[in-house]
Amino acid sequence: MAVVYMAQQERPLRRRVALKIIKLGMDTEQVIARFEAERQALALMEHPNIAKVFDAGTTDTGRPYFVMELVKGMSVTEFCDKSLLNTQERLTLFVQVCQAVQHAHQKGIIHRDIKPSNVMVTLHSDKPVVKVIDFGIAKATNQRLTEKTVFTRYAQMIGTPEYMSPEQAQFSELDIDTRTDIYSLGVLLYELLTGVTPFDAEALRAAGYLEIQRIIREEEPQKPSTRLSTLGKALTELAKQRRVSAEALPKLIRGDLDWIVMKALEKARIHRYETANELRLDIERHLKSEPVLAGAPSVSYILQKFIRRHHVGVLAGSFVALALVVGLAVATYGHLQARGDRDLAVEQQQFAGGPRERSYGPWRGPAGQDTRTGSATGRRGRAGPGQGGGAIGRTAPHRGQAGSPDIQGGE
Repeated sequence: MAVVYMAQQERPLRRRVALKIIKLGMDTEQVIARFEAERQALALMEHPNIAKVFDAGTTDTGRPYFVMELVKGMSVTEFCDKSLLNTQERLTLFVQVCQAVQHAHQKGIIHRDIKPSNVMVTLHSDKPVVKVIDFGIAKATNQRLTEKTVFTRYAQMIGTPEYMSPEQAQFSELDIDTRTDIYSLGVLLYELLTGVTPFDAEALRAAGYLEIQRIIREEEPQKPSTRLSTLGKALTELAKQRRVSAEALPKLIRGDLDWIVMKALEKARIHRYETANELRLDIERHLKSEPVLAGAPSVSYILQKFIRRHHVGVLAGSFVALALVVGLAVATYGHLQARGDRDLAVEQQQFAGGPRERSYGPWRGPAGQDTRTGSATGRRGRAGPGQGGGAIGRTAPHRGQAGSPDIQGGE
């Protein structure tokens, strides 16, 4: 859409500047509208981490341009790798990015295309300074950036797929708010920590539009520490660029930084950081070894996410589990009912003194004594020699004449 040249400004100051001008043949109404919107967005902001606008105008041939601060540097990821910055130093630079984005949001500007090539690093007095550039597809939240109408065609993708939030990947841009930039910041942080984006850039670009939408909106990326453990030999080179061993790098990321990144990358924006400032503060808490707000997700929250991802399987499993519970309850009730009926029948037979009582009654010792209680039984029985039967009380043994049969004892 536009091209940037390094130029020499003569008035009112002599200085090197960047001149951004629409390419020949690209000066359509829509391109000019977006160009003017970017120019106005930059003019609204005044922050040390955002490139400044010095002047604007139109060439003799009618092509619009604007003059801005010349940023001599490289992308933030390239700078970090070439400078061999460790994890803490990378996080310190990322804090500057958050500060720039927070300022833009306070001015009512949503960047919508935060990525390494739009986050440059330059040196001021040998100190690295971040400069956020290219507000070409920025959106205003509370004002119009141009009098011209900026029209987005249906199903037109605005932004860079691998850094794009789920809501930005939808067909409509009407519901975009500042939290779309929070998601992009999460992707940038993920890349600074792991050297890769949450979703493979080549795979995304090879997919069709609908598949890109599905991946961004539905698939859950791996945690940074988990992703590092899957990189194999590439992990060794990444660790060297961060001045740490391959074994130690995942451990540095695990915990706080995993939680911070994954909170920024939430599919539902309501669960992300509300502002870039909140994200910055959590990074600073980590650097100070203070508890971070992101924290470990609760069991109920993890369960909710699992159900949302696998709702069909969970629903089917719930029906199966319900059927098993009902079946088990019916079987248990039937078993208890049958056992109760059997016990009742046995008790009734014992009370009536039927054969089953004698079969299942207590074992009786000598003289009709109940061995369980040690008391004399109330049943009459035939007494052997020297033994007497018992009724309520014991009676003295009675012997008949020789040869006569024993007589019944007890009255």
